[in-house]
Amino acid sequence: MKLPIQSPEYSTSTENERNRVIEAADYANLKRNQDVEIGDGRFILTAANGVRYYIAVSNAGALTVTAA
Repeated sequence: MKLPIQSPEYSTSTENERNRVIEAADYANLKRNQDVEIGDGRFILTAANGVRYYIAVSNAGALTVTAA
């Protein structure tokens, strides 16, 4: 997150931009007790031995696990 540089004097536009950046970053964060939707991203899990796997779902709803 890159916030605008603070000016010694109050500026409404700078404050609005700072709030916009914080709100956008907050929106992108995952929240507890809410659904998580991955979209085009991948859901990757790492096994205890360090091997990474990603989980995908077909249009029929079948799950597949593939080494990443």
